[in-house]
Amino acid sequence: MIREFISDRISLLLITSILALTIFTITMSIIIGDKEKKNRLLKNKLTEINSLSEGLLQIKSIVRSKEKKIGLTNSSGVVSTIEHILKKLGIEASVIKPLEKRHVKEFVEHDVALEIKDIDLNSIVNLLYRVENAPQPIKIKSTLIQTSFENPDIFTLKLTASLISKG
Repeated sequence: MIREFISDRISLLLITSILALTIFTITMSIIIGDKEKKNRLLKNKLTEINSLSEGLLQIKSIVRSKEKKIGLTNSSGVVSTIEHILKKLGIEASVIKPLEKRHVKEFVEHDVALEIKDIDLNSIVNLLYRVENAPQPIKIKSTLIQTSFENPDIFTLKLTASLISKG
């Protein structure tokens, strides 16, 4: 009887141990599966954040360059800036006159009207390129290109531009 009792006790202990080990294994596999799923989600979010941060860094560098451009405009006015660009290209304007000065939020916009007679298409393209890539932030507001009657390859250019600076 004692042997049966000890044998039943050992069997019961063995069955209980196997049952506890099985429950522990199932619980741990559920917990590990949940942690792996959370890990995959976090990795996906991390790659998304990294891609967004690259775009943000590009935008930040563009903003810095524009702010730097605006900071450079304090030394000269819009007329002298346009005259400097024209001088570099070897173009003479028949009319350069400053127009109105407007305050737009924390910036000041200085307008200038420009008229150039007897200019060819290549010079117009070079002028527009130089204005676009000037160290100062210059915005072309309007352009009017008219052909001459004598020579269709010669034009009259009327341009309105503005220089943006900090107010």
